This record gives sequence, structure tokens and C-alpha cells, in this order.
Amino acid sequence: MEFWFVLIGIVALVILFPFIRCFFKRLVCAIKIKRMCQRKNLVAHPTHLLWFLGSKRTKSCDLYIETPTQVLAIKLFGTPRRLSILTLKEDGNYFFRSYVVLISYGAGFHIPLDGRERAMPSFDFRFQYKDAWSEKSARNILLVNPAPMEFRYQPRHGGESIITEGNTVNGMEISSLQYLLKELEGV
Repeated sequence: MEFWFVLIGIVALVILFPFIRCFFKRLVCAIKIKRMCQRKNLVAHPTHLLWFLGSKRTKSCDLYIETPTQVLAIKLFGTPRRLSILTLKEDGNYFFRSYVVLISYGAGFHIPLDGRERAMPSFDFRFQYKDAWSEKSARNILLVNPAPMEFRYQPRHGGESIITEGNTVNGMEISSLQYLLKELEGV
């Protein structure tokens, strides 16, 4: 009987590991953003109590960071696996691509596996937006945390291109935590 409990525990840990990883990455993200805001005298305005657990399925913005000249509207978007590629499509959909590696007689083959295509919700970057911020410029930021191995963009006519952080796709500026902190450092 003990064997089955141990086996079920190991299987549960393997299944839940991406979610546990995401929770701790988001907790570190919240701490780093809070410290940066305190150090640079910026004001962080969360839109809900546990803002750092924001989901990609909810439409509302998770956090606003107010600087002297602009307001950064931040929506959190997580990737379950570190070694995946987030591909954003021109039509507003997205999917994750993973790779399976087959090794045979000293040669390795990378076989791409595209996940299910999902519709990107139309995020509300003006959720609980204050009227006092109307004089400041606004930036809509999709903060991907935990970040994938790579970001890609796929237009309608085919082909794919790599997205560098800071590029705007479908009206949102794509960012990782390190890129956002570097941007806030320059404020």
C-alpha cells in the first residue's frame, strides 16, 4: 500500500511541477517589481489582491506602474514549460511549441510539436484606469513570466520571425521580467 502512495505522490509532483514552478517564479517577480518601484520612487497600483497570480485567461489588467511621464499597464501571461516557444499569430491566436529530441547512433533530431492553438483574449488594459493618468502616455505590456525559451511571430501569409523583447505585437509590447526591470531602471 505504501508503494502506491509513493507512486501517486511522484506522479502528482511531475504533473504539478509546472504550476509550482510558475507560482514561485511569479512570487519572485512580484518581489523584484516591488523593490524596483521602491528604489526608483515609482508607484505600483495592483488591480486585485493577488495580482502576481494573474492568468492569461482573464481579460483584466493585473498591475499599473506609474512613472513621472507614463503609465505601464501590465498583463501577466505565463508559460508552463521553460523549454517551449511562445508563438503569437497575426490573427490574435497563440500556441506553444515544444521539441522532442530523438537520438540515434550519435545523431540528434529535433521534432517540433505544436500545441493547441488558442484565442488570445482581448485584454482590458484600462481596467481600473485612473482619470489622473490621462495626461501621461500609456504603454500596454504583456509580461510573460515565467518566460519561454523564445518568442515568435507568425503572420497570415506564412513564415515565422523571432520577436525580440520590446517589440509590439497585436497592440501589446512583449516583455520578460528582466527586460521590464531594465526598462524601469532607465526611468
